[in-house]
Amino acid sequence: MNSGKTKIFNQSFLEIALINFLVLMTFYSLIVAVGPYAVDVLHLSTASSGLLVGIVVIGSLVMRMMSGAVLARFSTKTMMMVGAFVLIPSMLAYHVATSMISLLVLRFVQGMMIGLIGTVTNTAVVFVVPEERRSEGISYFSLSTVIATAMGPFLGLALSKIGYGFLFNIETVIAVLAFLATILIHKEAVDIKAHTVKKVETADKPTGLKKFLEPKAVPLAIALFIATLTYSAIQSYLSFFMKAKHMASVTEYFFLIYAAVIFISRPFTGRLADEKNENYIIYPGLILLAIGFVLLSHVTNVWVFVLAAIFIGVGFGNFQSAAQATIAKIVPPERMSYATSTYFIFFDLAFGVGPYLLGLIEPSIGFVGLYELMIAFAIIALVCYFLVHGRHVKR
Repeated sequence: MNSGKTKIFNQSFLEIALINFLVLMTFYSLIVAVGPYAVDVLHLSTASSGLLVGIVVIGSLVMRMMSGAVLARFSTKTMMMVGAFVLIPSMLAYHVATSMISLLVLRFVQGMMIGLIGTVTNTAVVFVVPEERRSEGISYFSLSTVIATAMGPFLGLALSKIGYGFLFNIETVIAVLAFLATILIHKEAVDIKAHTVKKVETADKPTGLKKFLEPKAVPLAIALFIATLTYSAIQSYLSFFMKAKHMASVTEYFFLIYAAVIFISRPFTGRLADEKNENYIIYPGLILLAIGFVLLSHVTNVWVFVLAAIFIGVGFGNFQSAAQATIAKIVPPERMSYATSTYFIFFDLAFGVGPYLLGLIEPSIGFVGLYELMIAFAIIALVCYFLVHGRHVKR
């Protein structure tokens, strides 16, 4: 990376942020709509709807395990173009995929393409922002994800009320826009290999598990996995929970509030992590996440609902970006793509297995019990982070 470059919002940064946003819009808008679609239209069980929600993440997980090796062979732009192009027929296919098997295959393919593009964009951004402002730069970049996590579910729930066919048409348009954005991107500016090839040539070739994962990133990624299970419960079952609470009309606003508080707080937390260290973000973040689920599990009115969204947004949203920046900080440049893959493998794994497993538990403990369980998960994630990384951070 050009060490003399101090500007974060350069052209390459904005281009990959746009691509990341558009691709994730297709992911987050469908992840909240597929569950109700499976139950209300296809008349499937809650567990089956959870499997349809989670299989897209399993597809992403499979691709992320291969991404490190793929990025070592092909250009960043090529991978973005391939992934975005395949998303177009994938979105169109929702019109004809009406059986459980066809939907599972379709969502698995969609997940693979999202995993490919996500790994590419989140690795490339590390090299297009100034090294001395890396945490701040990643915080700003991850706002493209945050906005998608808000606008996507809001769009998915709102458009599904108009009609699922209309929703699928809009998804196709978004996929086309993502593909057009990949065509316009400047190839050399975002090429990951240009930053790593010399060091890779002199380094030992990865063997065994290192072909797929970065071992140094795994302990922190485990804490990420545990914390992300809590948000998978939000993504998959909030609409069912709020319907049971007779507050279904406000469900989609959770994601707008969630994104708004992250959008406001992220620039400050990113700078704080650079000036101090990641503990100043991660410890408070996980505590706020636990408090948010205390509020959500006992929601009685709109104001408690809003407070829960604020606490969960500030807590999980800032923990997520701080964990990503920390992982990028503890590995050498030539292992950056593998570290990014590791981060998202565990992140995706939580979204992949979480909805299905939680769907199996829910009939026994109810949605209130499910969200109370997430309080414990947030605390366990905090303890795990302390043991594997937090206690070793120098003040």
